[in-house]
Amino acid sequence: MPVDVVMPRFDKIMDKGTIVEWLKQDGEPVKEGEAIATVETEKFTVELQSPASGTLVRGREQGYVAEVGEVVGHVYAPGESVQTSPAVKPAEVQTAPEEKGVTPVAETTAPAVEARSEVRASPSAKKLARELGVRLEEIKGSGPGGLISREDVQAHKPAGKAPEPEKVSAGLEESIPVLGWRKTMAERMADSRHTAADVTTVAEVDVTELAEVKDETALQLQKQNVPVTYTSFIVKAVALALQEFPIVNSSFAGDKIIVKKYYNIGLAIAREGKGLIVPVVHNVEKMDLVEISKRAAEIFDRARNDDLTLEDLRDGTFTITNVGMFGTIMNTPIILQPQSAILGVGAIKKKPAVVDDEIKIRSLMYLALSYDHRVIDGLPAVRFLQKVREYLENPRTLLPPG
Repeated sequence: MPVDVVMPRFDKIMDKGTIVEWLKQDGEPVKEGEAIATVETEKFTVELQSPASGTLVRGREQGYVAEVGEVVGHVYAPGESVQTSPAVKPAEVQTAPEEKGVTPVAETTAPAVEARSEVRASPSAKKLARELGVRLEEIKGSGPGGLISREDVQAHKPAGKAPEPEKVSAGLEESIPVLGWRKTMAERMADSRHTAADVTTVAEVDVTELAEVKDETALQLQKQNVPVTYTSFIVKAVALALQEFPIVNSSFAGDKIIVKKYYNIGLAIAREGKGLIVPVVHNVEKMDLVEISKRAAEIFDRARNDDLTLEDLRDGTFTITNVGMFGTIMNTPIILQPQSAILGVGAIKKKPAVVDDEIKIRSLMYLALSYDHRVIDGLPAVRFLQKVREYLENPRTLLPPG
């Protein structure tokens, strides 16, 4: 009996994945654990591995959106009679009722399997084609050997359809398809707002001393190549405050609230043209400021290079989003489900402030905590936020001993 190749669940909230590209042909030998396809989820792109060694028979075409647990192919053992059928195309998903759930691929006996020629296209062309819903098979490539470029995809006009995006009304409007990561983000954000009873509370923080301590610490650790930033101090302050108010580090699960005794802080990163991604610093309660700085720097570097792993994105319990780096004073962030709270960090601005009944110029910053009122009452939410403020206004308490 052949071994089913199924769409795995790569993270807790994943419900479907898109087969971006098959890395192996029909009838090609594969080894157990070998990458056979590239799969795109709402968070990231990952390789699908073969569940066994043998001969691969693909049951779904590139671009097909499969439910978690759905069969997308088979691996036949060496010497086993190989059976195949035409792969289900992306366009057939909406019209074939039998495709719901986990459905075996229909099989007919065939004496041999012939490798099919693949469309040759650059990675950027493939990505744009997915976002626009364009079939690469319909495009004539202008590159060497007929290679399809991003420009070829942009210039392509599907038969019987208006080109997208298309400028109309004498250039006063532009149509942008809601596809790929943008569609996923829209669905997730709307789902959060429709699910959580979200409330936002704001605190003003005097970070004048924090600025001085941050610069001193960065200079001291420069020789160790440890990049110390405001984010390092904020993550440390949040980690300590969460341990004092663990209800903020919890999630709503219908008839119960799950309070988590591990503290995994997600750092929201906006990527130009690619949407938001939230890699996670795991077990921050076990880290000092230096370790947090190293881990955060590593995460940001890998995010810039699209080199994050599944482990980097899993099991976040609380999220920090820093809009201050773009000059924004304050925002009211949307909670990342199934978490119950998210902290928005604003820009640091020098302003006149009253200190000991005197007006002085101080460095001030706003923190905005959005929280799910089904889980977190107003009093612990406010106390948690004020505790974070207290740590940041006394930054030396966040430094490693000695």
